Amino acid sequence: EFGWRLAISCVSDLAAKGARPLGFLVSLNVTRRLDMKSILEIYKGIADCAKEYGFDIWGGDIGESKEVVIDGFMVGVTKRPLWRNGVRPGDLIAISGELGLTGAAFHYILQGGTGISDMRRIYEAAYRPKARLKLGMLLSELDGVHSAIDLSDGLSRSLHEMARASNVKLIVRERAIPIAKEALEYAKANSLDPLSLALHAGEEYELLFTLEPSCWKQVRDLCNKIGVRVTVIGYVEKGYGVYLEGKEGLRPLEEKGWIHLRE
Repeated sequence: EFGWRLAISCVSDLAAKGARPLGFLVSLNVTRRLDMKSILEIYKGIADCAKEYGFDIWGGDIGESKEVVIDGFMVGVTKRPLWRNGVRPGDLIAISGELGLTGAAFHYILQGGTGISDMRRIYEAAYRPKARLKLGMLLSELDGVHSAIDLSDGLSRSLHEMARASNVKLIVRERAIPIAKEALEYAKANSLDPLSLALHAGEEYELLFTLEPSCWKQVRDLCNKIGVRVTVIGYVEKGYGVYLEGKEGLRPLEEKGWIHLRE
């Protein structure tokens, strides 16, 4: 599923900008030990993603190296891009879908966790994640939606990215964060904190976005039409930083998740 995951990460980046993908370029460097069947499976994953999300595969390059390296580049178009620096005081903070599945999947795969009776959605989160392309394109058409980012680096990391870029204070209601029931069940079976799975795991391709309160009903109705769950998880104030609002009041939210070029 390497090909699918490579392509879907690019689709998700465009979805967060409200853009429609046009074409994809892929570069693959392989070792002599990698057999042709495995190479073809990588390209099949890309082709499957292209078929589902409606973009062309323009081409790319293949070469030999000491280790397998695969990277992709996708081009898309939008009339109104959504940026992470558009957050305004008074905005609502909303999120699509449910969280925690990818964190559960990585724990199960990498640390040999105890499985639950129904692992289907957990497996899908790891091997065939979906991008919220249709949602992103709809959000970009609404003037009341001010910013968006995907959760490939994790919810806590993405919230901090928004706060820094927009120089605002984000307050997230702990109990409002939507956690998948399978993630809750997996966390219980493995003595894990489900909130940490939702906040810090990364590789979640849901969309985090902010909007004017007056725009919420329109967004909710549009999402109902396309079958996407959306949840308001917090609000924006003047200030700086990211905070969790729980039973004991506000506390700073630690920034975890994937950080590029971190030592």
